[in-house]
Amino acid sequence: MIAIKVMKQKNFMAKLLTSELFDNFLTEEVVIDTYNTFTIDGRIHKDFYKNANEEDDACPKEEFSKWEKLRPICLELIKGRQTPLGFKFILRLDDQQKASLFETIDSDITMDQVSLGINIKFSSGEVVITTGVNYSIFTLDKEAEKAWDNYIPSFLESNGIETDIL
Repeated sequence: MIAIKVMKQKNFMAKLLTSELFDNFLTEEVVIDTYNTFTIDGRIHKDFYKNANEEDDACPKEEFSKWEKLRPICLELIKGRQTPLGFKFILRLDDQQKASLFETIDSDITMDQVSLGINIKFSSGEVVITTGVNYSIFTLDKEAEKAWDNYIPSFLESNGIETDIL
């Protein structure tokens, strides 16, 4: 687990809320504090899609909504003249991106035994991104965690987001 401070917040927020950069990430949770506290549980309710006939309304395979679905809602809650009091976004790597990352490591665990996420938090005037790994098994194998902790700073830098590892 590493903590990364975002240096140019306006640039980062534009990429997070108005670009497709994070769209393939899965959204576990969102909390936005403005004039109210808005909380979004990103878990998909499969029953909602029970009677869906059209292809666009087909039930997603993932457990959580993709960021691209929730991004416009979050943008609407955050945009305006006043800076939010705070926010927290918990995003997870989707299976396709996780498979790509697992191709680069030599690990005894399988990709379905681990969840790779980031916690994006704004408070006290700073945006901090914290990496996190959640294992569904007990393991001493930390290869996935090392790969994830190397991937996120590289991903941010390659997309023009200036950071400083805390």
